[in-house]
Amino acid sequence: MLRPKGWQPDFRHLEQVLKKQRPDRPVFFDFIIGADKERFLTGEHYRQETEFDRVVTTIRAFHSAGYDHAPIIVRGLSFPRLSDQSHVDVQTKSLNFGAMITDRASFEAYSWPEISECDFSIINQASAYLEGNVKFIPFSFDGILENTIGITGYENLCYMLYDDPDLVGDIFREVGSRIKTYFARCLEHDAVGAILCNDDWGFNSQTMLPPDVLRTYVFPWYREIVAMAHRKGKYAILHSCGYYGDIIDDIIDDMKFDGRHSYEDKIQNVEAAYQTYHGRIAIMGGIDVDFLARSSQKDVYERSKNMLLSAQAYGGYALGSGNSVPDYITNDNFAAMLQAAYDMGVQS
Repeated sequence: MLRPKGWQPDFRHLEQVLKKQRPDRPVFFDFIIGADKERFLTGEHYRQETEFDRVVTTIRAFHSAGYDHAPIIVRGLSFPRLSDQSHVDVQTKSLNFGAMITDRASFEAYSWPEISECDFSIINQASAYLEGNVKFIPFSFDGILENTIGITGYENLCYMLYDDPDLVGDIFREVGSRIKTYFARCLEHDAVGAILCNDDWGFNSQTMLPPDVLRTYVFPWYREIVAMAHRKGKYAILHSCGYYGDIIDDIIDDMKFDGRHSYEDKIQNVEAAYQTYHGRIAIMGGIDVDFLARSSQKDVYERSKNMLLSAQAYGGYALGSGNSVPDYITNDNFAAMLQAAYDMGVQS
């Protein structure tokens, strides 16, 4: 266990952040941490033999570090994609690969996953391992745009937008309705405090599709999903990589996400994002992954501490990585980020 005595994980701290308030102590937020990081945090309790073991190990890892939440995914809602050995274990994969739907005939022949294939009882079963007032934040296997691109291929989707927009609308409807139902089922559980909509929408310098196209086919689904969470008295966080300058008002004012996660220094560093958007949306994580991987422990500690200090006056910030905590980030650097919050929590 890394967290100091007296640091009791409690979702109400993260809730203060999502309400854009100043939390009672520093708060962490991360989406995914690597297997070695989970081993580092759980020690002898690290288990990976079964799917349930993996879920419990993640809960224990997040609790050990002092997160006020634990992520969870309900398996089963996986949209079939073409497989190819040339795309296994490679560093990058073409977004054009995997076009299973290219026309109306292939759309009609596609085998859509059904929500009945998901066993949501894992949320109740795993909730027995949540300590105190920690809550789950469920996520899905990719989001509406990512799954659609996985089914059609990126280039093919771009052509279809002009050649057959009705077909594009039907594909997004099939994907979007299933993702919406998935989150609706997750939100039924008392152990769930928020949902994480994970869907990459941008490259480094522009959105993956024109903003108006996203507003037509993608954003209406998320508007409904976020509203559904709010009706349950719960929260919705967006995890979306890439450029977002042209759609940030949609994220905040139209879809009404409570928090946004995924920040890269080469697009907009978290410090600038916080200064620009605090008070409108909670800023989650943001310590750049490349920075965490390449910097010294001292630099990681100082940047993390300074980010927390800059957010002290207004709140609405949770410390964490810009995207995830992969295993190529050293345990020492990961611990340095956490230690900055521990030290400020003890002082406050």
